[in-house]
Amino acid sequence: MENTVVRRGLSKNVEGLTRLLRRIETLRDVRGEMPLQMVSVFLVIAMRPGILQRDLPGIVNLSQSSVSRNVHALSAFDRQGKPGLGLVEQRIGSLGGRTPALHPTKAGKELAGRLA
Repeated sequence: MENTVVRRGLSKNVEGLTRLLRRIETLRDVRGEMPLQMVSVFLVIAMRPGILQRDLPGIVNLSQSSVSRNVHALSAFDRQGKPGLGLVEQRIGSLGGRTPALHPTKAGKELAGRLA
C-alpha cells in the first residue's frame, strides 16, 4: 500500500516536471538561452500589465540596473540598439516619462498565453 502511494506521488512529480519542461522549451524557442532573471521580469509584466518599472526590483528581487537591462532585452531594441525580443513595451507611466509603465506586446501576450 505504501509503495503505491509513493509511486503515485512520483507520478505526479513527473507530470508536473514534464509540464514545466514544456514551458521551458517554449521560452527556449524565443531565445535559446533566456536567463531566469529575464523570465521573471517578463512573467511579472505579463501578469501585471502597466506595472511601473520602478516597482519591479522589489517584486523580482533584482537591482534597478538588472531590471532595466532585462526590460531593454525584452523590448524591441536592447541598450546597444540591437534587436531585442519584442515582448515588452515601455509607455509613459502615470508618474511621467522617467517612470515607464511596462506592457506586454502582442507577441508578449501570445507567449504568455502559451506558457499559461
